[in-house]
Amino acid sequence: MRTYCLHLILLISAFVIPLSESKGKELPTDTLLAHLYDQAVSLMGEGEYDSAQAYFDKAFAMEGVTGSPLYPVLLNEQATLLFYKGELARSLEMKKSVLPYLPEVEDLEKHVSVYNDLGVLYHRFNRQDSSLYFYNKALDAARQYGDKSWIGNLNLNLAVFYFNLRNYEDAERHIDDALRYVLQTDDLPTTFAAWQVRSAIKAQIGKTEEAGASIQQAWQIACGPEGNAEWKVRCIPGMYRYFQRKGMTDSIRYYIGIGNKLLGKLPPHNISAVGFIQTRGLANYEQKRYAEALKDFIYLNTHPTGSEKKSLFEKMAVCYHHLGNPQKAFAYMDSARMWADSLAKQEVTSQMAEVKVKYETQEKELEITRLREKVLKQEADSLKIALALIAGLACLVIILLQQRHKRRNAERELLRMRQEKELESARSYIEGLEEECRHFAKELHDGTANDLLALEMKARTEKQASMAEAIKQVRENVRTISHELMPPEFESLSLNEILSQHARSLTENTGVRVSYNEGSSSPTPPDALPQRTAREVYRIVQEITMNVIKHTDASSIGIRLTRHTDGNILLQITDNGHPIYPNRPQTEEKGIGLRTISDRAKAIRATIENQTGEKENRFIMTFKIESNEREFV
Repeated sequence: MRTYCLHLILLISAFVIPLSESKGKELPTDTLLAHLYDQAVSLMGEGEYDSAQAYFDKAFAMEGVTGSPLYPVLLNEQATLLFYKGELARSLEMKKSVLPYLPEVEDLEKHVSVYNDLGVLYHRFNRQDSSLYFYNKALDAARQYGDKSWIGNLNLNLAVFYFNLRNYEDAERHIDDALRYVLQTDDLPTTFAAWQVRSAIKAQIGKTEEAGASIQQAWQIACGPEGNAEWKVRCIPGMYRYFQRKGMTDSIRYYIGIGNKLLGKLPPHNISAVGFIQTRGLANYEQKRYAEALKDFIYLNTHPTGSEKKSLFEKMAVCYHHLGNPQKAFAYMDSARMWADSLAKQEVTSQMAEVKVKYETQEKELEITRLREKVLKQEADSLKIALALIAGLACLVIILLQQRHKRRNAERELLRMRQEKELESARSYIEGLEEECRHFAKELHDGTANDLLALEMKARTEKQASMAEAIKQVRENVRTISHELMPPEFESLSLNEILSQHARSLTENTGVRVSYNEGSSSPTPPDALPQRTAREVYRIVQEITMNVIKHTDASSIGIRLTRHTDGNILLQITDNGHPIYPNRPQTEEKGIGLRTISDRAKAIRATIENQTGEKENRFIMTFKIESNEREFV
């Protein structure tokens, strides 16, 4: 479960040739350090601690090692090796030296590992507050990391911690949590340790059967394919507690004998070996084999085993008393009393040291928090500036859009005003023409026609018949022209009737066949058009038909005025002559006629389209009735 080597380092080291073959070749410092690190970790896994130390010594002796990103990794693993070798003080100091590098490490597993090791080391030095502080930091990091094996391992360490403090309720809670997590993993070493520690805790709180079942589970793992001598030795203290409460002395001797055989296979000062020696000394002491017990107690006293001195000195005093050495018995009993007195001073000193460690750690964390706050403030300021710029740009865009909208509205208003002006101009022009037509029609009808009538009557009086007939013909032509300018029927007839009459008149006078709404299924009703619109349509029909007769040599003209379902009214004039508007210079008369048509169409907001084909020419005008028109014809 615990993996201290970086995958990147292993990838780099896979390409590194052995150092013995690299003499004379310059390799990057980080590459060499990665190779040395890999070799040291491999040897640690095989239990070759001295050989592993040699590789660490080479790594730390290299120039520039402190500036390498691998330096904190080397420090952490060197501290772990010192822990395995029993050099706890050096291991603790080196683990502490890794702390300043942790904020730069993104891998949460490294945080968990360092905090956990510090918790274990402080616990070995009886600095319980510091131990608990780092255990809890490790557990928080493990939960954030989300690794069940790590969470189980840390609950296991906390269970041991509370067990040693005789806080059995918390110890039981943490060991049950540890077992629950590790059973969800394939982490066999931690599973073994959880069963083994659970046995000790359950035995201490009187749950003997649960303790026995737990130590049996641990023993089965230790004797399994992946088990080893150390695991078996670690099971023996639990076996002892269980069999002691069951009164099974023979079983105690049997497992103590197994432990004696396995002890030689373990490294000196190994934690499991120390635990077995404590158990063996206690078993011999309770079975009154004081000489054998005294040997174990002396070993525990003279080596850094972490044994509680007061209880150890008291038992050594009893052993010396029963072995006939009252002087040493008194000396060790007195030492036990003095040790008890010094515990209070030591506890105060330990508490002060723990407060100092907490203060230093909190100071570092506070500094990290300040730096983070500074970075967050800078990011917040940058965000504010960015938001202000975005808001400014948004306001600018809105202003530009408003200006553009206003400009478009102004352009549309100008266009509308121009169109209204053009429409008004066209209507004024048409009104002027109509007024002139009415004036000319009146003058011709009332003046010239009457003068010709008088002249005709005079000619008849003077018996000049031929002259009278000629004058009569001229008079009739004048009357016809006056009718064309302003037909007297326009005030009383509908547009359909006027256009029908116009078509018949053209047919009779010109010989060209002219029809109106012939074959149409939907002619415009007589009262459908306003008076002004009807007048303009009639004048346009007049101008177009006369142009066709004069310029196209057509033999047939068709006029149709129809209403579509969309409300549009279509005027269509077709003929079978040649194109009415050839691409050649127009005469002044034609120019005036075309302009008149255009102005009249504009006056009623109509659109004009001319279509020319091989067999037919077509004039199309489309318009709608204006809603403000009220007078209909």
